[in-house]
Amino acid sequence: MSNFFKSKIRAGLKIIDQPWFYPIVLFFIGFAAYGFILTRPGFYWDDWETVYLYYLHDPALAFTYYFGRPLSGLSNLFLFSFVKMTPFAWQLASLILRWLGILFIYFTLNAIWPKRAWLHKWVGVLLFVFPGYLDQLVAVCFSRHLSAFLLFAGSLYLTVLAIKNRKLFWLWMPLSVIMGVSQVFMLEYFAILEIIRPLLIWFMLRSRDVKKKDALLKTVLYWSPFVLGLGLYAWWRLAYLPTTTVTDPNAPSLLQTLLSSPVSALGTLFGMVYLDVGHLLVSVWVGTLDIAYLNVFSSKIARIAWLLGIVAAVLFYLYIRRTSDEEKPARNQIFVQMLILGSVAFIAGAIPVWVTDRQIAGGKWSDRFALGPMVGAVILLVFFLDWMLRTRNQKQWLFAILLAGSISLQIYNTNKFRLDWINQQSLYWQLSWRIPNLEPGTAIIGSGTFTDKSSYYDGFYVVNLLFNKKIDVNPQYAYFDVWHVPASSYKPNLPLVKGNFTGNTSQAIGMYFNGGSPNECVRILDPIYSEDPKFVEEISNIIPISNLNTITIGADPNVPNPDVFGTEPAHTWCYFFEKADLARQMKDWETILQLGAQAKAKDLSPATGGEYLPFIEAYAQTGQWSQANELSLAAQKITPGIIDGLCNNWRRFQSITGGLDRDPTFAKATSEFCPKPVP
Repeated sequence: MSNFFKSKIRAGLKIIDQPWFYPIVLFFIGFAAYGFILTRPGFYWDDWETVYLYYLHDPALAFTYYFGRPLSGLSNLFLFSFVKMTPFAWQLASLILRWLGILFIYFTLNAIWPKRAWLHKWVGVLLFVFPGYLDQLVAVCFSRHLSAFLLFAGSLYLTVLAIKNRKLFWLWMPLSVIMGVSQVFMLEYFAILEIIRPLLIWFMLRSRDVKKKDALLKTVLYWSPFVLGLGLYAWWRLAYLPTTTVTDPNAPSLLQTLLSSPVSALGTLFGMVYLDVGHLLVSVWVGTLDIAYLNVFSSKIARIAWLLGIVAAVLFYLYIRRTSDEEKPARNQIFVQMLILGSVAFIAGAIPVWVTDRQIAGGKWSDRFALGPMVGAVILLVFFLDWMLRTRNQKQWLFAILLAGSISLQIYNTNKFRLDWINQQSLYWQLSWRIPNLEPGTAIIGSGTFTDKSSYYDGFYVVNLLFNKKIDVNPQYAYFDVWHVPASSYKPNLPLVKGNFTGNTSQAIGMYFNGGSPNECVRILDPIYSEDPKFVEEISNIIPISNLNTITIGADPNVPNPDVFGTEPAHTWCYFFEKADLARQMKDWETILQLGAQAKAKDLSPATGGEYLPFIEAYAQTGQWSQANELSLAAQKITPGIIDGLCNNWRRFQSITGGLDRDPTFAKATSEFCPKPVP
């Protein structure tokens, strides 16, 4: 039996020793870092724009929708065909795109410096979990970015492959040109990185002992078609495109300032370069070891993240140790070449960010800009540590520590996205329970961004996907955030315009939600919620224009598309509240009481006292005054500051007649909630 197991182990080790096993190991590391999202995949941030585009079912729009990135439509059309609009499939596709792109970087480095393969393996794995890029889970939006990265990396590899294998030069080089030029028109992130190609060509030729003069001539010759493509892109982007559009969100504004005010622009540029270099080469790596940031002492998921990170890093360390040959001292020439390559790749990758007057270090979602300089940053880090440390063992252990910290950070961050999607689903389903049908042309004015991983402008796509029975290029609805709508817009009969939507404040509803407290329910604003202490002034200002007549029950209520919004979540308190609030609007008091009884039987209660108001009114409207008073006291106990809101409602109840205990209970309640001011 022991011989049997020994033979199996030997067979397994032979598999591990094969060169083709590294891609499997690399994917395993990526899956360890990001696979947790597959338990609850969702859509985030600018994903919603592409989700909306998909449901327009018009392939031609994929090429016109992103006017500044004309070939982005190719990525969309290709992925739409395979992954449809399933969150799980998008997360997996995004992971595979990044994995393939990194593999091509690894293959390219190996083709030029084959004796440094063990270091290239560390470059690949640290690229996969690079801690300066935390947006891997925004899978739909950034699939375009990762598709461009894959084309760029694949193009580099085909270039060196064409030089290495002259018999197939006629095949690999044209394919390389097509891929390299296409990615530039797909996305500008990797456009300037094209300047590392002549470096790779030169290094490849020199490694094959081609004379300097001949190598220089061939470098210019091989690079020339790529230069032509880059020149065409520069003309299109800087000269032609500005004449076709009024606004360009990615305009090279710093470049324009540099031409008009060079001293000021250079000062700004140097400041950004200084901060971003320190951020990507030092801060993001140090941050992975910040135990306090990961709440390792108080957070279960942080401890799990560290455990998985350490296990994965140790296994990778053992894999490298087993599969690497004995280290031979590297020639100084290699260190110089890698320093040049890493530095140029870093700066070239960051230039498209800096020329738009943006910065990588700082600002929500700005870490997406790390995609361009990421390759250069990791190459510089790995080869600097290789040069600085004496023994391979020291180097590998330090790499393993950085890998463990990076995986842990990515797992911890992935869990944030997973929890955010749960909160998003809850919010969207609450809206559907409260609003079974919404009159076309209605604007929704809400209390900000839905959740931390979404944006106020993408709420536009969300509400149309929720309430539109047929998605159209002319949207029926729009979402406006109170923090981005001027106070003057809170008055009746004023236009509300966003994109192709034109609405009016007289056909709008207000919505309150608390993204920082997901246990609170969504509330469609109504005068009964006036004076609620949860509402800031901007929210209270919406109440007078919130037109609930736009909400109807109808024979065909909307049901959120489960492919987009997931299956209906469990019916917690907010389900009963939303249904009760809808019934209150329809004056269906018996339904409210039934819902209240069901919630009580499940031992459910609200997170804020204002959510008891529909049930309080139902008791009052059906003459159950003592129950209305008891529930009012319960609401005050949950939210002491709600007393003014309770007073307003009890004053409304004055017109209600009936009920044996009306008069004494009413007098008691008004004295409790509407005390007379002391003279």
